[in-house]
Amino acid sequence: MQATPNSQAWATTLLDECHKLVRSYISPHLQKMFDNSNIAFLDFAEKAQSSASQIQFMEALTVIQKSRLQVEEVFYREVSSSFARFGKDALQRSDDSDSTQESTLSLLSKEETDIEVAIKTMTDSATHGASKELSALRQRLAVLNQGRKIKYEEIPAGPHCLAKAFNEAAKELVLEHETVLIVYMLFDKFVLSKLAPMYHKYNERLLKAGVLPNLKYEVQKHPHKASKSQARARRKSDGQQSQATPAAAAGPVDAGPMSLGDELFGNIMNLMSRHSGASAGGAAGGGAGGQGGGASADSGSSTISNPLPQTAIVTAIDRVQQGAPVEGITAEQVVTIQPGTVEHEEIIPNIAQRLSAERKKLFTGMDRRRVPAADAQVIDLVGMIFEHMLKDEDLPNVAKAELSRLHTPYLKVAIVDKRFFTDKTHPAHELLNTLANAAARWVFEDDLERGIFPALRTTVQRVITEFVNNIELFSELLGSFNRSLNELIDRANAIEERTKQAAAGKEKLGLARNHAAEAIETAVAGHKVPAAIRKLLGEVWLDKLMFIYLREPEAENSPSWQLALQTIEDIIWSVERRTSEEEQAELLAKLPMLRTRVEQAFIDLESYGSSDTETHLKEIRSLQDEAVYQLAEEEPAVTETEEPATSDETQAGTDDDVGEETVEEEPELSSEVRVGIEMLKEIAFGTWFYIQETKKSHPVRVKLSWYSKVSGNYMFVDSMGVKSTVWKQTDLAAMLADGRARVIDETKMPFVKRALLAIRQLLIGDQMLSDIE
Repeated sequence: MQATPNSQAWATTLLDECHKLVRSYISPHLQKMFDNSNIAFLDFAEKAQSSASQIQFMEALTVIQKSRLQVEEVFYREVSSSFARFGKDALQRSDDSDSTQESTLSLLSKEETDIEVAIKTMTDSATHGASKELSALRQRLAVLNQGRKIKYEEIPAGPHCLAKAFNEAAKELVLEHETVLIVYMLFDKFVLSKLAPMYHKYNERLLKAGVLPNLKYEVQKHPHKASKSQARARRKSDGQQSQATPAAAAGPVDAGPMSLGDELFGNIMNLMSRHSGASAGGAAGGGAGGQGGGASADSGSSTISNPLPQTAIVTAIDRVQQGAPVEGITAEQVVTIQPGTVEHEEIIPNIAQRLSAERKKLFTGMDRRRVPAADAQVIDLVGMIFEHMLKDEDLPNVAKAELSRLHTPYLKVAIVDKRFFTDKTHPAHELLNTLANAAARWVFEDDLERGIFPALRTTVQRVITEFVNNIELFSELLGSFNRSLNELIDRANAIEERTKQAAAGKEKLGLARNHAAEAIETAVAGHKVPAAIRKLLGEVWLDKLMFIYLREPEAENSPSWQLALQTIEDIIWSVERRTSEEEQAELLAKLPMLRTRVEQAFIDLESYGSSDTETHLKEIRSLQDEAVYQLAEEEPAVTETEEPATSDETQAGTDDDVGEETVEEEPELSSEVRVGIEMLKEIAFGTWFYIQETKKSHPVRVKLSWYSKVSGNYMFVDSMGVKSTVWKQTDLAAMLADGRARVIDETKMPFVKRALLAIRQLLIGDQMLSDIE
């Protein structure tokens, strides 16, 4: 090692030149990344399965373009800092490296974990792809570090440095978590994966300056990383590897961004491969596929000299599919089990054990060591998808029991046509999404013959008995099932509309009754009315006012309403007992005209509620005569404080009716209930809820269909549009507060994609634990 190159000034100048070289090389690649982000996000938006996702991707595109300059500025500043820190404080960095680079464990959120794993995956891949050049750089940069060794993480503009710089720069992007991960993926594709030529030029510049001109080196690899690389190389040479990973076979990055489905499937397969390669004794197979899940570890850990052909695996699946079914709980048994019991808690483990037993039965008589790694991973992945289904809170247990019967046929679908995982329009993919979505909404555990369960069972049975290798069968079944589902939806919509009309009619009836009763009470107030007249007003004229309110467009402003009120006032004034002869004389003078007016009003308003007009008029005339000829001697038995009598037929219904007006004294509301009430005010009609009244009752999926302005009660209908429950606002708010009621997220992505994302997250977590250990 020469003495001259160790001067601080010389080292700083040399590092500045290397920095310029790095920036000039990275700049066009970063430019290409941003240019291709438009194409990528437009592609994702086009393939999104909901308008919300499309909007999210389009907004991400706009944010990236607006923030592009800030991202580049922060990125280049961080890269420049890595050179400045190395040049100014190389000695201190070397002395303190053991302590400063020490890994620490801390709790991370799901989003932070995803980013950490993405960065680790990117840097590991980039380091491996340029291992020869980076090994030389480490040795040459050690000369500038006073001869002290440096780590890969300390190389200025090394993969770790660039990934860290981009991680800092990406904070300028205000994006949803999923779109942020896509940006990291684009950075990996267009920048980090292209670094080997840059590091070659980096070495040449140091060599030109006289830093270790005669360097001879060998790339040093961590033993377990080397074995992984060799295993990957062997699997790549395996003819079946190309079949298993369409994402990997999609062509070079420059050919264009992969579809979101291909990218997701490729990530999962890569994680499963890494997991199985790092696990001993088939740990990946058990973790991915449940108990006895598969043979990934055996298949991925060594070269298969005589792999089983795909036809042999398909034949083995056929034997399980067409043979005697594996014992397990049936849908009919599920519905007989009461919630809250031990048997109910064992339903899901029972189904999971059946799925595991089916996979074990598949390998009966088969040498697992001969199963190609790709096929073993696919078997594990299908098992994980169905085990994710068992954790889906939106699916009734009876639906889980029935849909789990598709496990074995879908093993064959995935082996025969791996587009099932990546193509959302694949008929088997689309059918599984449709069945799961329909089961969540239209299966009733208390009545299997109601709703979509009969059609779902028929579809499942046809898949089991008819699917050989005819993928087009799934298209036929999808069409047939959708016809049944659409008929059910149309019928349910019609029933719900009638239910809402009935509720609205009952509420309007309640409103009419209230207005009629208030009008009569206002007329009676301050008068001493005989009990017989009060009864007449409460039975006959209350009905007439109600019908006028319901029939007349202007209701209380209509001529009929005014006529009815005037007649009520005439009747009340004419039957009151007078206390003086002068009052009697006045009544006697006006009585003929008043009687004529009342009689005519009975005739004019006869269509508003039937009544025995002659009988009622005779009774009124009798009371009028008493008022004319008999002075009041004592207070009538009925005073003005009494309520008018009403007929039973005019009552607004029972206690749980939507339109009933309650006059109970409201208790003091807790803060939790008040929060629940505010939540309810923001919830739109058509929102779906899960409501479980007691721990021993099944959770009921119901839709908020109507709200009573009279009582403040909420009416829910079931999936068939039939009135299910009615809740007072405070009671419903309390149920939201304690978890007995919860809003169902109707914007969730389709089942298969949801399952694949959950599986990827599970594998990422397992990989992190493996790395920590």
